[in-house]
Amino acid sequence: MKRQLIVLLVLVSGLFASLASRAELVIRITDGTNDGIPVMIVPFQGGDLAGVIEADLQRTGLFTLIDPAKAGQALAMGQPFQTEPLRASGAEYVIVGKQVGSLEFEILNAATGKRTAGYRIAQIGNTRRMGHKAADLIFERLTGKRGAFDTQVAYVSANGPAKAQTYQLIVADADGFNPRTILRSNKPVMSPSWSPDGNRLAYVSFESNRSVIYVQDLVSGDKRAIADHPGMNAAPAWSPDGRLIAMSLSQEGNPDIYLMDANGGGLRQITTSKAIDTEPAWANNNTLIYTSDQSGSPQLYRTTVAGGEGSRLTFTGEYNAAPSVVGNTVAMVRDIGSANRIALMNASSSDSKLVSEGTYDESPSLAPNGEMVVYATESGGRGVLAVASANGKARQVLATQVDDVRDPAWSPYLD
Repeated sequence: MKRQLIVLLVLVSGLFASLASRAELVIRITDGTNDGIPVMIVPFQGGDLAGVIEADLQRTGLFTLIDPAKAGQALAMGQPFQTEPLRASGAEYVIVGKQVGSLEFEILNAATGKRTAGYRIAQIGNTRRMGHKAADLIFERLTGKRGAFDTQVAYVSANGPAKAQTYQLIVADADGFNPRTILRSNKPVMSPSWSPDGNRLAYVSFESNRSVIYVQDLVSGDKRAIADHPGMNAAPAWSPDGRLIAMSLSQEGNPDIYLMDANGGGLRQITTSKAIDTEPAWANNNTLIYTSDQSGSPQLYRTTVAGGEGSRLTFTGEYNAAPSVVGNTVAMVRDIGSANRIALMNASSSDSKLVSEGTYDESPSLAPNGEMVVYATESGGRGVLAVASANGKARQVLATQVDDVRDPAWSPYLD
């Protein structure tokens, strides 16, 4: 079942036929790296958040986790340790901590025995979130880049028989835990897109028996229709400054890219080709990257908010579609002939690489720091979400025991 761009015009045509009931996602590590920064994370006193931190760091493909059993000694926060056995273990850094309400931890230099950094995270109701915050601090300290573990992912699930499904729009932690349902409907829901402040989601719903774009507040639950035009209303995407929402509309008969004020007014057309133009993504507040088949097969094109003819970006692969952009990195679905894979491309050099290994990989969404990408794939005949590192060295599957999920969207930073 290779992805074809025409599916975007037939939004209800069985896209969710294989989706099943919602359940909490659980992590299954499929690939890791043995040439990253060597880190030993010692089980924390009074808590079990070390495992959360390990899974977070491993997901980036930038760390090699050293077994604490190789330390050759008992390690605890605030206690001296022998450096020679730690050097022999291969660890460069050691993380020790304790959880008594709040979370306190230290980053130790295994070679010198000195403390590199120490942190305290106040107690919060979502205990796992304390672990994600700790992983962010460790990631930034050891790489110099901002971590993106204390974020969320939105996705779509459904339950029931194919002709009578209940669809759900769900928001969960970035590792799939702590899900909460934002919307339930007996009609298809798709294409969630986060506002840059992380407080709202735009999405497409068929609850009125036709595609309509809604914006919903995640705290109050209030929602409103912002695009209910004749024809297709699809693929909403917020601008980085939150002022505009890009979308694909076919009100003139041909799908084109349009811009609208985030409050629902000021609609204006951006592309005017005779091709199918859809799936807009923002490179910055002035530049859009989108999917178009004007060259004969779906490829990525770039244009500005001023509109005009787009310039083609992708030339590798039979087709490239569904862009997600962070900084200079563009994620996309690439058809390599035998499979659909997730590729990452440098927008300046056009250098690209495949980072997924499935057969039906789709719907990529980059983490806000660009170091990971979440996407939909298949495992055991079911739809699951997976996360791949930007360097292609690590992959984790966010799976359920019995359910299928689709259409992930990674949130912005949640300050």
